[in-house]
Amino acid sequence: MDSDMDYERPNVETIKCVVVGDNAVGKTRLICARACNATLTQYQLLATHVPTVWAIDQYRVCQEVLERSRDVVDDVSVSLRLWDTFGDHHKDRRFAYGRSDVVVLCFSIANPNSLYHVKTMWYPEIKHFCPRAPVILVGCQLDLRYADLEAVNRARRPLARPIKYNEILPPERGREVAKELGVPYYETSVVAQFGVKDVFDNAIRAALISRRHLQFWKSHLRNVQRSLLQAPFLPPKPPPPIITVPPPPTTTEEHPGRLLEDPLCSDVILVLQEKQRIFAHKIYLATSSSKFYDLFVLDARSEETERPPRATALSGREMLMRAASFDVCESPDEGDRANLRACTSDGTLRDSEGGRRGRLLSTWSRAFVSIQEELVDDPVTYSPRPMTVVHMDQSMQLGPFRAVLRYLYTGQLDEHEKELMHIAHIAELLEVFDLRMMVANILNNESFMNQEITKAFHVRRTNRVKECLAKGTFSDVVFKLDDGTIMAHKPLLISSCDWMAAMFGGPFVESCTKEVSQFFTPSHWS
Repeated sequence: MDSDMDYERPNVETIKCVVVGDNAVGKTRLICARACNATLTQYQLLATHVPTVWAIDQYRVCQEVLERSRDVVDDVSVSLRLWDTFGDHHKDRRFAYGRSDVVVLCFSIANPNSLYHVKTMWYPEIKHFCPRAPVILVGCQLDLRYADLEAVNRARRPLARPIKYNEILPPERGREVAKELGVPYYETSVVAQFGVKDVFDNAIRAALISRRHLQFWKSHLRNVQRSLLQAPFLPPKPPPPIITVPPPPTTTEEHPGRLLEDPLCSDVILVLQEKQRIFAHKIYLATSSSKFYDLFVLDARSEETERPPRATALSGREMLMRAASFDVCESPDEGDRANLRACTSDGTLRDSEGGRRGRLLSTWSRAFVSIQEELVDDPVTYSPRPMTVVHMDQSMQLGPFRAVLRYLYTGQLDEHEKELMHIAHIAELLEVFDLRMMVANILNNESFMNQEITKAFHVRRTNRVKECLAKGTFSDVVFKLDDGTIMAHKPLLISSCDWMAAMFGGPFVESCTKEVSQFFTPSHWS
């Protein structure tokens, strides 16, 4: 059917709607969304803008466009003819304005200048060429108000002016201009398909009401309503956050180094120059240095030999007498002499003579002065618990000693260390010969040879860790399973498994106990 026959059909109102506005405000996309039902993504709208005009001849050559132009608004059959125009201010648009029934005046919500030109240029031009035609003010590109402008600017065409957050116009600005001009106001988004039908349906209503005033005898125009209010726009829900799981480290060599900074599950305190304390872990010191291994094994054996025999069961009267005597215990070595044990302010246990339980080591090794057990406040949980305290030689300084500890934990030595000679001295006292060799390589500008030393260090420590796991040496936690028990070391588990680090380092019962009885194995998960 030819489009001219719409003018001859009875009770079919043909509406000429002219769309005007600045360049790149979205006029052509808005027309295509109504006339062609075109849907485009935001990337397509931003990346491929070419100034165009939608041809009015589409109604003659395209049957689909002609069919979509027909609509029913308030029980009135209409045929909507959309006229696109150039946005250049110097163009002559008088031919487009001729015999127009309604004008849709567009501006971009992301371009304040386009709204400014509505009052200064476009509205005066409309009233000059078609003073009786009603005007509809439309704010286009509504989706940019809720979009990620950084991503939008990256997707825009080259050399395009970036959109700034302070340039996005709120809806109140458009309503103020519409109220000042005395026209209805709507907002649209071609990307979200919002407001397209509202704009053109109400443009048709405005044109039909204007026509009813001139052609009052047409009874089918009596039920046409005035322009309706637009429903508020519901912004699209933001996409669910992308949870990125960091890739696991290629090796676990860096994890033990963190335990030096975070004294989690530490079981030994190294005292330097009687005032500086460093929390450390026996399993790392013992498996990296044979001197520390011998020291802790010697201390464990001495505790077993000095442990008093198990006391026999006491009667109720004897228990009351012992409680009344402030925990006076008989010493098997000194006959009837009683030792009164008291707790000092720093948490260490002393006997009646004020001495700490321990032993001197100056004759055993030059690196150590003494070793003893003390009741120390845990640096993480702040609850007192017994820990091994080792007093180091007075010649050891804090900076070089920390570098030695970092090597014992990670097997690495920083080439830019300034006190290499002090590090070599401490390594000699602790009999860490690999570290002394690494210092010599750095001093001789042969640090590239240290890579092989580091590899050999990790292989040797891995074998020692396996040996300690097999024998249960220095273990500080026991897993009780259905088919037996497993002795393990919390520092090794923390540095190798984030799940274990959360269990032993968080506010859980397992962080304060030495036995884990309700440990869920994969058989419980199935």
